[in-house]
Amino acid sequence: MKTNKHVDKFKNSHLQSGESIVSWGEGYIGKMMGKGKDTQHNGVLLVTDVRVTFYRKGFIGEVIESIPLKSITSIERKSTMGHRSLRIHTSHDDLEFKTFSKDTEISLINAIESGRNLKPEDSISMISQINSDPFEQLKKLAELKNAGVLSEEEFQSKKNKLMELI
Repeated sequence: MKTNKHVDKFKNSHLQSGESIVSWGEGYIGKMMGKGKDTQHNGVLLVTDVRVTFYRKGFIGEVIESIPLKSITSIERKSTMGHRSLRIHTSHDDLEFKTFSKDTEISLINAIESGRNLKPEDSISMISQINSDPFEQLKKLAELKNAGVLSEEEFQSKKNKLMELI
């Protein structure tokens, strides 16, 4: 993986003992041309085995926003004309990160979901508990695949199991 000045500075200044970076991607928070609290900050979103952190080191200061993985309640994804937005929610906070790279988005989502201990097997179990209708389960399974939580092979395997119930 290529190096980045923000990642290097984060490792040197803010990485906790025993913590390791799982994935990171370049992008920004705030709004383009925003002012005040909506000022655009270019930097990186880092996923460690403990937290998700936006980090930017500038000339006169730094911006750091962290959310513990265990506190994440949901992730909202949006894509418009190649502009990708991830909004990470907790019960009382959120962090919106924007990037232009689909690969970055997928890598970050996979790392976050993995860190939240949301395994594909757990996902299908939750679906089964919520709804015993195989057709509804199949729809939910497709949503998990499209969200990048399940690989194509995992999707096909779970789909085949559901098809046996029909």
